[in-house]
Amino acid sequence: MTADSKSVEVLDDEVQHTWKSVAEAGAGELASSYVLSTAIVGLANSGVADRLSGDWTPLADLAPKPELADRIGKVLRFLELRGVVESQGDAWRTTQRGARLLDEVAESLLGYYVDAYGPVLHDIGGLLNGSKTYGTDVSRDTEALGLRCEVLFRSFGGNLVRDLVRERGARGVLDLGCGTGGLLLDLVRDNPELRGFGLDIAEDAITYAGRRAAEQGVADRLSFLVGDAFRPQEWPAEVVDGADFYVAVGALHEHFRDGEAAVVDMLGRYAELLRADRNRTLLLCEPELFVDTEDANFYLIHVLTEQGFPQPREGWLKVIEAAGLTCKRVFSAPNTAFRFAYYEIVADQSS
Repeated sequence: MTADSKSVEVLDDEVQHTWKSVAEAGAGELASSYVLSTAIVGLANSGVADRLSGDWTPLADLAPKPELADRIGKVLRFLELRGVVESQGDAWRTTQRGARLLDEVAESLLGYYVDAYGPVLHDIGGLLNGSKTYGTDVSRDTEALGLRCEVLFRSFGGNLVRDLVRERGARGVLDLGCGTGGLLLDLVRDNPELRGFGLDIAEDAITYAGRRAAEQGVADRLSFLVGDAFRPQEWPAEVVDGADFYVAVGALHEHFRDGEAAVVDMLGRYAELLRADRNRTLLLCEPELFVDTEDANFYLIHVLTEQGFPQPREGWLKVIEAAGLTCKRVFSAPNTAFRFAYYEIVADQSS
């Protein structure tokens, strides 16, 4: 504009009505939340978040490569506008809010949806119009899911599992569907007398878990094996004989897609092992899914992925009893993002 140019504001009633409706619907806030969540997860995945702290850090020290400094600086400027970081000259640090959002638990909650289920949510249109099928054209990111769930479960269920293992005086823990092995690694580090066994059908996850055990110096007390957690008749003798505490985290509810009888049958296979040694315990750690505002995100991903739905505890208690097992106690941890119930299961004492 030149010095004598005029600025003209055009108040078109149709335009104003349209964008007033957009604002009242909260579309702008939804878009901002989506972009901010994605940016935070991207910052963590890039490694830049690891270099940020509450202390001032020069931009040059935040960039993994000098040629990326300009782009990273502009992304940080966006995050500054959103209250995640702040700048002083060419240096950056996290705000109090930013430090909380970049904490591994908060970031893993975002990553659970952005990374692990992002591919599914991105293709929701195809899943709804039938042009794509889950498991064939669309899949969740299982590696990201395993890593995110490991952090999340540790934050709300890890201490409970540890305390129950101690209370039962367990000598060996078997993690059914162990994924990348985080739960067992935590348990054996905490208890030098404990042995751990991890079973998972994903060979890459087992390889990764074994490498972590070696790096952390506990490979002599941890065995990670490729195997089907749902076929105990095929488990190696060292697993059957060495474990007296079984734990399954979020592994069994998917069988509800085949009906209650399928879950009863699955629990019945474990019942045989529990009856063979009355000292054995099965700790079933399962999310309860409620179709309400609090669980809306969790509900949607289960709809789209055609998983068996997590059940409220009444459903679990029904199938546990039908399998000839006894649930001694049901634990819960309120005020967490996922409403888990923990079923302490032993063989039916009357059987």
